[in-house]
Amino acid sequence: MVLPRQDAWSADEDIMLAEIVLRHVREGSTQLAAFQEAGEKLSRTAAACGFRWNACIRKKYEAAIELARKHKGNTEKTFASPEKEIEKLVEEDTQKKTSKKKETLNARASEKNLEPAKMAKELKNMVSFLRELSDYLEDNEAQQAEQLLEKKNELQREKEKLDKELNQVKKDFNRLKEDYKALLEVMEKARALSEGALPYLNEDKEMEESG
Repeated sequence: MVLPRQDAWSADEDIMLAEIVLRHVREGSTQLAAFQEAGEKLSRTAAACGFRWNACIRKKYEAAIELARKHKGNTEKTFASPEKEIEKLVEEDTQKKTSKKKETLNARASEKNLEPAKMAKELKNMVSFLRELSDYLEDNEAQQAEQLLEKKNELQREKEKLDKELNQVKKDFNRLKEDYKALLEVMEKARALSEGALPYLNEDKEMEESG
């Protein structure tokens, strides 16, 4: 939507406005139609065009207006009451603004009426989401508990296996210890026997030497 201009009028715009109004006069149309067309082409409101025409341009084109009226032959009907047409334009603009304001208010009221329903829908969606999240967490916790239990059982089995291996190692160590102890006892006995027989061996040697 193009917003109406509110800047100063240029000479070219004044000329265009005058040409449009004079053409409508020659064609037997009304100032209202001329101002509306000029407003569309100049991006201004019809009321602004009407005020500009009557305040600044009309006096410059009196002769052209009379000539256009004579050409059509419908003077009184075409430009009978420009002030009333300007008032009509202002009234139409006011009605448009009022109508637009009413539409805006109605739209806001409609939005306010929709807010409770919208909030209820959002609340329902939130409750549904929380339920799904709760179910997911419960399933996840159950799955994690099952995995932890399985891990615990696996560790328990591993511990039992290690305990058996440790007991076996202890048994082997004790057996080796006993064997080593027995070996030491045998070696001690052999040493003692060896030392006990040594005097007799020396005595026999001396007897052989003397004989």
